[in-house]
Amino acid sequence: MKLNYENLNENQKIAVNHFEGPCMVLAGPGSGKTRVISYRIINLIENLNINPDNILAISFTKASSIEMRDRSISLSSTQRINKVNFGTFHSIFFRILRSFRNYKLENILDEKEKRYIIRNILKSMDIENAEEEEIINGVINEISLLKNELININEFTSNIISKEEFFKLYNMYENYKEDMKKVDFDDMLIHTYNLLKENENILNIIRRKYKYILIDEFQDINKVQFEVLKLIAKPLENIFVVGDEDQSIYGFRGARPDFLLEFEKYFSNVKNILLDVNYRSTDNIIKKSNKLISKNEKRYEKHIKGVKVKGDNIVFINPDDSEEEAKKIGSLILESINKFNLKYSDFAIIYRTNIQSRALIDVFMDMNIPFMVRDTVVSIYDHWIAKDINSYLKVSIDNTLKEEFSRIINKPFRYISKESIKIAMADGDFLNNIKTKCNLKPWQIKTIEDLEYDLSYIRNLSAKDAISYIRTSLEYDRYLIDYCEKRKIKITGLFEILNEIEGSASNFKNIYDYLNHIEKVKEEILNQRKEYYKDRVVLTTIHSSKGLEFKNVFIAGAIEGVIPHDKSIEENNDIEEERRLFYVAMTRAMDKLYILSPKNKYGKRAYVSRFVEEINEPTKEELDLINEGDIIYHKKYV
Repeated sequence: MKLNYENLNENQKIAVNHFEGPCMVLAGPGSGKTRVISYRIINLIENLNINPDNILAISFTKASSIEMRDRSISLSSTQRINKVNFGTFHSIFFRILRSFRNYKLENILDEKEKRYIIRNILKSMDIENAEEEEIINGVINEISLLKNELININEFTSNIISKEEFFKLYNMYENYKEDMKKVDFDDMLIHTYNLLKENENILNIIRRKYKYILIDEFQDINKVQFEVLKLIAKPLENIFVVGDEDQSIYGFRGARPDFLLEFEKYFSNVKNILLDVNYRSTDNIIKKSNKLISKNEKRYEKHIKGVKVKGDNIVFINPDDSEEEAKKIGSLILESINKFNLKYSDFAIIYRTNIQSRALIDVFMDMNIPFMVRDTVVSIYDHWIAKDINSYLKVSIDNTLKEEFSRIINKPFRYISKESIKIAMADGDFLNNIKTKCNLKPWQIKTIEDLEYDLSYIRNLSAKDAISYIRTSLEYDRYLIDYCEKRKIKITGLFEILNEIEGSASNFKNIYDYLNHIEKVKEEILNQRKEYYKDRVVLTTIHSSKGLEFKNVFIAGAIEGVIPHDKSIEENNDIEEERRLFYVAMTRAMDKLYILSPKNKYGKRAYVSRFVEEINEPTKEELDLINEGDIIYHKKYV
């Protein structure tokens, strides 16, 4: 068949027609990379007569793999396309293990079972908050990072639990899998690497099968994945990678833009192709995003061009705080829908962390704006810290709630033993049982009586004042500090959660109304999950927005400490990945981009993100115009 090149630009055609040898395609945002990969697969089969069974096309997610396969099938004129090996790294590697190590589906430890095992191990180790989702998720992510980066367990330090606790948990988990003859998804990568590295006969069989390798989103590759690809690709080196180091934003799970930046170090005579035409965004958005990302040093020099109209200028807004930010966004959405006949789904609000969704959800519910949250985290109110605070609030207005009492009785530590708590949970009043049935010492009974007094006092406070009292007079803040010191982890993130929770209570005169609001938020989020495809505004983190596009985008919370995020700078000192995150957020926008930088955060002065200032720094040409008096340039927005 003769390929229809009408919809391809010159560089896309060059990429599609690449035949043998290593090729690196640098694909900027909205540059049509999926189309290029699909067309090249068809070209290999239909024009270059390559056996489709010798083609391996890898994506990072099941959804993107299915999209690549479906796109290729829809463009192809032959059924032979169905024999191409489409898949994710995990699915492809499992095929190898199934063929040469007799792995079966029943050997796979699925994610649900894995969570159950990790939770039980944490509980058996008597780790506080072991059943909370944030703790379990954090530990699971760290185990994955350890394996994907081929890090020695002895050299790894956890940010969730202490180094000693992590070492013990890791070994217990590994022993469990070995005893049960199970492997998890991370093991598939490690076991495939070890198999091919140690068995040359099997490696040669795999090399003969996968002669033409294509990898999408190559900037997201981790160390173990790359090591396997290097093994398979030799000696033919028919490896075709498509990626953009400027969009590498998954460093927290081991993604390494270095492998794209140093691609020519690992393969010889690499063909370099640049897809530098953005078909998604207006010219103004492209120019500003180019200016931002040019500040990064670890990147290929490239200048993305557009084909659309110049478009509106980026709108910079400085609301007072996150509440006003959410109201401003809601008003602009309603105004645009009425004025330009747009749909709710034409709008996305993108933020750095899930915490930022709280104010947006609260305000949108008040304004009757339908929304959907893309991320798996349900709401801030499900965090274990929020549950602690809510338990305090609930028992202040209803002292019969035993589960709530048992949750907070030792937060901070009141020296009440587990056995005493068990006795108190029996019939009767919880606090009375502790005082009368547990043989407490007088000073312990005094502690319980003080708690009763404090709870009776809290009952009549506003929701915000009640939370403030719990933090200070009841010393919940001290509990958190002790909690982090014990585990040798940083407290910054936990205090941020706590500050956000206190801020969420600002508009409620009493505890009852606040607790009812929390239940309504949880119910609303559950409902919007069930109605995923209805017309609604998308709320998403930058990480989850990758690969998506929207007519109108709001970037919320563009302030120092949020983006770039304090935690990322403290732990990784990687300002370039934070800048890449902002770049990805900007380039999701097709027509209109709003960037909001609140003046205050948790009652303290906030400062505009350095990235906003970088976007607005005048170029040499603009400086020349300024000097000539032709334009007035405003750099500062606060």
